[in-house]
Amino acid sequence: MGTSGSFGGGKPMVPSWVGDPAADPAVPPQDPPQDGQDGSPDREGPDTAPAVPTPYPAIQPPAQGANFGSARSDMTSGAKNGSSGSIRRGAGKYVAASGGGRAAARQLGSSRALAGGIAGLASAISRDGPVEALRRFNLESLAGAPAQDVFVALTDALCPPGGTIDEAIARDAMLETIADLAAKGIGNFDELTQDDLQEIFIGVVSRSIEGRILNEVGTNSIKLSPDIAAVDRAQKMLHSFVVGCVRDRFQDSGESVSSLDSGQIDGFVSDLYAASFDLMQTMGEVE
Repeated sequence: MGTSGSFGGGKPMVPSWVGDPAADPAVPPQDPPQDGQDGSPDREGPDTAPAVPTPYPAIQPPAQGANFGSARSDMTSGAKNGSSGSIRRGAGKYVAASGGGRAAARQLGSSRALAGGIAGLASAISRDGPVEALRRFNLESLAGAPAQDVFVALTDALCPPGGTIDEAIARDAMLETIADLAAKGIGNFDELTQDDLQEIFIGVVSRSIEGRILNEVGTNSIKLSPDIAAVDRAQKMLHSFVVGCVRDRFQDSGESVSSLDSGQIDGFVSDLYAASFDLMQTMGEVE
């Protein structure tokens, strides 16, 4: 599975969602490493879902000579002027300076592992039901609890507080996604639909990408603006752009998280991150 197959190739047209407002994004941190060797984690058998996220290789630094200065400049301009085009260009330039979509995706090992864990959970719920799906985490007693409580417990199990900045990005992405869904009235865990689980998956992927960009180029541009309203507006524009790219690439794959077997999950998640970053770079070049 690769971005030129399931996720499409070529230079896409500008989607209708570009520039639309969205919900408040996360403003997390970022950083280094995880274990691993060659970038392709071990696969499990087709009849089992992963109990915990698979470790990913150590975070690689941006390509030698990478310079995020131009990306920061566009982000700063977008924050000051309320220009979604400048925010989009800044995000696209971040991907380009990182060495492209695949290289940018490698910086998010913990987030890819967490997203894979959510996909595995969705698949296990579809196959075995919520109690058995949670049993692998020793959380089966929470099957009928409010969904946000279950996912907070899952976050603590999969991404405990106090880890690396990379792990903090993943943790914040999950918590921000659950907070957003809770505000919309998400119910008990055992009442979640596959669409709900898919939205959580897309939310975690999107918010972890936002977190990485904000940490790399937003800290000295968007977040330090003295105008709080401008900061909020810029982050909403970035969120809208990122989640639009992720959703576009996910839909293009034709997959659903509940239908993936454990042998597909790691590759699918890695490809989705890479394809979303690639689309961001392409859209950033559109005037």
